Amino acid sequence: MTTTTNTATPDYIVESVLTDGEAWVPLITTVVSGTSTSNVQMQSSTGANDWSQYMDLVIIGYDRGAYSAVSGDIYLRFNNDAGSNYENQIMKGTGAAVSGVDASGTEITIADVPYDSATANIFGSYIVNLFDINSGKHKTIISFSGSDRNGAGEVRGTVSTWKSQAVVTEIDIIPQAGDHLSGSRFDLWGVLPRMVS
Repeated sequence: MTTTTNTATPDYIVESVLTDGEAWVPLITTVVSGTSTSNVQMQSSTGANDWSQYMDLVIIGYDRGAYSAVSGDIYLRFNNDAGSNYENQIMKGTGAAVSGVDASGTEITIADVPYDSATANIFGSYIVNLFDINSGKHKTIISFSGSDRNGAGEVRGTVSTWKSQAVVTEIDIIPQAGDHLSGSRFDLWGVLPRMVS
């Protein structure tokens, strides 16, 4: 697994003054190569990767699970919180049926991706928006995902809540079972507040 973290002095700071730079700032890229991995962990650090300066975070994932099943869920946890502090409202569509799920648990469900028993070289994709990560409110998360599984895929939209007032400083991306397969990629972006009118 290769992880690149952007800890450089942010490009949007010019002579110690915050300018109205790019709204999305690349923070962390993790690519699973060779051996699969069970957990992708992203943490706030320094420079551009200091999450305290961002309003929101965005994760873009390209993922496949290494486990003997056709598909499985992908979960998020924040700040090592494995308690029952997460709520999910999930809408799923397969082309043949639509369903909704209300689920509480020890993680947020963000996507359903192909696993080992699906057609080779098929990956699922998802985008996750984490809002107001530095506030004292419970955190709201919206995710959208889609994947094909032998011609019978799934699209999903999820709205979730992490019932914590803590600032988000760590994100774990966890497969339902097994590992993230080699070739999976995860990009984290920070969304800056608008500094000029």
